[in-house]
Amino acid sequence: MPEGARIHSVDALSIFRAALIKFAEHGNVALSSADSDIDRVLGWLERDQTTYWAGQIRKRHEIVLKWEDAIRQKRLYKNIDGTTKSAVDEQKELQKAKRAEDEARQKEVLVKKAIMTLRKESMMYKGRVQRLATSLQSEIPSAVRSLDNMLTHIDSYLQMQTAGQGISLGEGAEEISRAAASEKVGLERFRARTPTPDQREAAPFTPVAADHPMHQPWKVGIMQEWQTKALAGLAIDRNLPDPDARVVLSPDIWACNRVYLERLEPATEQDSGWYIGSADDNAEAVDPAKLIAIRVGDLIASRADFADLLGLPASTLIILDAGGPAATFDALGLDIWALALIKAAEPAVEAASAPVEAT
Repeated sequence: MPEGARIHSVDALSIFRAALIKFAEHGNVALSSADSDIDRVLGWLERDQTTYWAGQIRKRHEIVLKWEDAIRQKRLYKNIDGTTKSAVDEQKELQKAKRAEDEARQKEVLVKKAIMTLRKESMMYKGRVQRLATSLQSEIPSAVRSLDNMLTHIDSYLQMQTAGQGISLGEGAEEISRAAASEKVGLERFRARTPTPDQREAAPFTPVAADHPMHQPWKVGIMQEWQTKALAGLAIDRNLPDPDARVVLSPDIWACNRVYLERLEPATEQDSGWYIGSADDNAEAVDPAKLIAIRVGDLIASRADFADLLGLPASTLIILDAGGPAATFDALGLDIWALALIKAAEPAVEAASAPVEAT
């Protein structure tokens, strides 16, 4: 008789999954902030300070030359009685100018030493945090995907148990492994289906008139206000493309039951980087000759709710269905939409768990 699975707390897996996502998010923000601080200080030293003190050396040297010339003039031109003119004041100013020039040269040397020291320490720092960065970018996303599949299959297992059926632990493990591989392939399939930069650049521009079919109701659902607020709660740098930038579409995208939006690095100055393609189960790669390009402003005119999505950064992939966002993956493959829902639910959970005073 098959051995039953002992499931004590599904909520523990969900809580652990949320904690992993938060840890990865905060860790990536911390590493990115540290790298940004290092680059900013290094740039300040290499550009601003190096240029400033080189300029100060030239200016202060010119002042030294000016006072040396003043002293020389005093010695060349004597008084009426034949005595040499006093140059005491000029000597004092000359010494003062030389001290200022020496200070500028010392500052220039110190800046160069600081640049060398910071570069060395930066390399050592990056070497020390490389293991953490690898975990945040690879291992944790993989663990989150595994937890997602565990939760999905545990839920299926519990439903089958409720219906009087059962599965063995060996069968469950095989199903989880197959599902994990399937999910990974599915996300990669979407990314692989996105046109190349050359194909996006070659897509013909299509003016969108008032009677264009794109303005008819799309099959994918419009983002609701609570969904927009949940997504806005994520600490993500947003960059809405110019309204005149191009966004590339697969044909008749408005008639698809599921679509995906992926933002890549712009192929040209006019390219927003966004591509919208079909995410239907039977969808295949689109013939590049059938691609079209429209203005970002025209797309937002048709789907105003897309304005909240188009500001997301490069490497973002969004899947939409009849209910709105189904998933939103970042560059690491993390489902940040799930994180947005967790964050949005936290105040309600905290309020529900707060002790109630007896009246």
